[in-house]
Amino acid sequence: MMSRKPTHLQQSNQKKGYTCLLLALLSFTPAQRLWAQLGATSLHGPGIGFSVDYLPASHYIRGEDSVKTKSTTAQIRYNFGAAFMLSNRIDTATGMVRNWTLAASGSYTQLTNKDYDDKIFPEELLGTQLAVQHFRSINKRWGMVSVLSVGLYTDMEKIDRNDIFINGGVLFIKQVNPRFAYGIGAMFTNTFGTPMLLPAFMIRWQTQNKYKVDINFPEKLSISSSLNKYTDLALAFRMNGAAYDVEKGADKKRLLAHSEMSIGLENTWHLSKRIDFVASGGALLLNQNSFTEKKLSEMFSDKPKARLATNYFFSGGLRWNFQSRH
Repeated sequence: MMSRKPTHLQQSNQKKGYTCLLLALLSFTPAQRLWAQLGATSLHGPGIGFSVDYLPASHYIRGEDSVKTKSTTAQIRYNFGAAFMLSNRIDTATGMVRNWTLAASGSYTQLTNKDYDDKIFPEELLGTQLAVQHFRSINKRWGMVSVLSVGLYTDMEKIDRNDIFINGGVLFIKQVNPRFAYGIGAMFTNTFGTPMLLPAFMIRWQTQNKYKVDINFPEKLSISSSLNKYTDLALAFRMNGAAYDVEKGADKKRLLAHSEMSIGLENTWHLSKRIDFVASGGALLLNQNSFTEKKLSEMFSDKPKARLATNYFFSGGLRWNFQSRH
């Protein structure tokens, strides 16, 4: 039987579905993705970190016809994150684990917009979040992680209940072997106003060779190597996304959905057994925004994407790990 090529309508619906699913996946892991960032300063366990991301001016590409305009937008993003282990119990007889983690994060972005005929992007964005995560072993192979987070995501023009975003869910994780694990579950979110339930999944695979491969979907894919006991170097592909409530968005739409993809080199210097300095730089392959109403009916609506042209970035920050390196 000959296979039929998907129609234009089918392709459009698929693209809309993928965009929504990606936003949901990126929203599910607040305790792991402690703050929006391009660099590698994210925490690997309990600790505190901050970083600064710099994106020079990039030309605006109109969503309706994909024409690169004279308008430009530059960004500086200040990020903070902290994670604290509230409790950690291990049954010495069975090896079963139960723990609770509290995570707090914040991200403030300044946008410098020039030569726009009409206002497209806000001048500043603020995202703050508080998340509680619980993990417990089910048996030797399976574990369950549950997450609940409350966040404020706003353009700071006016702050009200529409700026509050609530996410939560449950993920069942199977540790197939010491290197590979996967998880399936469900999450709920009020990103589109009405609380809704969506599928969620994750994949994690690591090697422990001289060149360490780390796949942590939907966050990153990286290849790293220890140059010496003080320095690590990595090549990383990262995905990042967030949703904000804005007062004066394009076409007077309230919900700004942002997604980006980057690839770059990440250099980590171990200043001590607990403190790391991280610097990274590379190419921003995708910097895309869409404006919709905060309604469930808008979830799969086909809206033009307000894009910024391919750009480069620089990021630097400090990470204080509460647990010392071995």
